[in-house]
Amino acid sequence: MQEPKEVRVDYDSPWKEFITVFFRWLIKLVLPELHELINWSRKPQFLDNELRKLSPQSETGRLYTDRLVKVWLKNGETRAILVHVEAQNQPIANLPERIYTYHARIWLELRLDIVSIVILGDKNPNWRPNRYLRELPGTRLDFQFHTVKLLAMDENFLLREAQKRNPAALMLLAFRRTMETENDMEMRFEARKQLIALIVEYRYNKEHRAHILRLLEWVMTLPETLEQQVEEFVEQYKRERKTTFVSRFERRMIEQGLQQGLQQGLQQGLEQGIESSIMRVLLHRFGEEAKTLKQAVAAIESIVILEQLLDAALDAPTLKAFAETLERYRAADGESRE
Repeated sequence: MQEPKEVRVDYDSPWKEFITVFFRWLIKLVLPELHELINWSRKPQFLDNELRKLSPQSETGRLYTDRLVKVWLKNGETRAILVHVEAQNQPIANLPERIYTYHARIWLELRLDIVSIVILGDKNPNWRPNRYLRELPGTRLDFQFHTVKLLAMDENFLLREAQKRNPAALMLLAFRRTMETENDMEMRFEARKQLIALIVEYRYNKEHRAHILRLLEWVMTLPETLEQQVEEFVEQYKRERKTTFVSRFERRMIEQGLQQGLQQGLQQGLEQGIESSIMRVLLHRFGEEAKTLKQAVAAIESIVILEQLLDAALDAPTLKAFAETLERYRAADGESRE
């Protein structure tokens, strides 16, 4: 069955979520020497507000798919640096200039050292920009940045790293399979089943399983008939392996229960409506214990963060995992108001 016209893939959003959720694992995979320098006991800080101010825009006005992350170094060094990660799915002539311009803007605004990483997720094997060069008599600018060409990555290397339970390796395989199966939905269907099987075979933890399954559904989009077959495959794995995947059909049932809360939100304010929806999901999934988080959820004032928490409530494998996510978002919400 080949139905590519029925499937619309928004690559930008899953790339952004992938970079956010699996940032540490991505750095370990594509730039291990940087990973070794970072003090991971301090949580990386995603600079969303700074990103919106500094990110160069395309001609259509859309922001590019990138993340700006503040991390701290170890080995006695307390100074912070910034990591700029961008995913680019189409060749563009001015990419090196734009990466340099972004680098310069960040430096001028924040005065912190920056590591620039660009993931090239396009289909052109010959497009591998990694430097911006300008030169006049007596003056030379040679800016180099780290690139990761998805098409050129060793598949055996990615499989080995995925077997070591690096979720970034598994997701890069997923992005690559999506590219390879753009015009063959049956092949994509088989590839997605294989990746789901690897999640179980390699014994990924509950939180990683939940995130990967959600991203696979988002990235490797299929026609509805094949989505149903994938769901049957997932349900079979759940029965055989006693896993805790939150399946698409379970999500749909939960989301149907949100409609009343969202309608109420139209009357009482969007913020209260989303808070109500979050609590309905948590109570539905985790029972009365979820009420202990009601006050913390109500303390969030950012609509954007509340929407992200709603997704987290649907995806979190345990109430504890959601509570940890909530605490991170509470800290981010507090910083945004300072």
